[in-house]
Amino acid sequence: MLIAHIPTGYIVAKAFKQEEKSVVISSMIFSVWPDLGLIYFYLFDRSIIHRHFFPHLPVVMALAFLVTLPLYHMKFFEKMRIYYVLFFVNWLLHLVLDTFTERIFWLYPLSNHSFQLIEIPAMYSHWILSFVLHWSFVMELAIITLALILFFRTRKRKLEIKIDRTV
Repeated sequence: MLIAHIPTGYIVAKAFKQEEKSVVISSMIFSVWPDLGLIYFYLFDRSIIHRHFFPHLPVVMALAFLVTLPLYHMKFFEKMRIYYVLFFVNWLLHLVLDTFTERIFWLYPLSNHSFQLIEIPAMYSHWILSFVLHWSFVMELAIITLALILFFRTRKRKLEIKIDRTV
């Protein structure tokens, strides 16, 4: 996945019927948080693929979920529950979407085997061209299109409500 993680975060927020701007924006940020390893990759060490860092390991996600699950049930955490749910849903979805075109270690530490559904061959001078011109990129465009449709429907609804209130 190259450009559709943030639109996916928007779709997730809308799927949970969230309209509050801070919740929607948080969901979009949560959708890309596993890619923070790219900062280390580009600034310090390009020999380590960012998908080998801990946020791209499903076992780390599962452990983080299990360790923090008691928070979800505590009274003081009530207002944060939606953020908690969106964080883990987006994290899981990020890994699932990456599995289409990138290698994810779903069975680590039991196995070092990585899973990837579609291999994108290096057919062009730059890896981005190979990625964007591959048929699998249509999936990203579909996700972006769905996010745009949801966005404009939401805007239209808000506009209709605003017009109704003024009439």
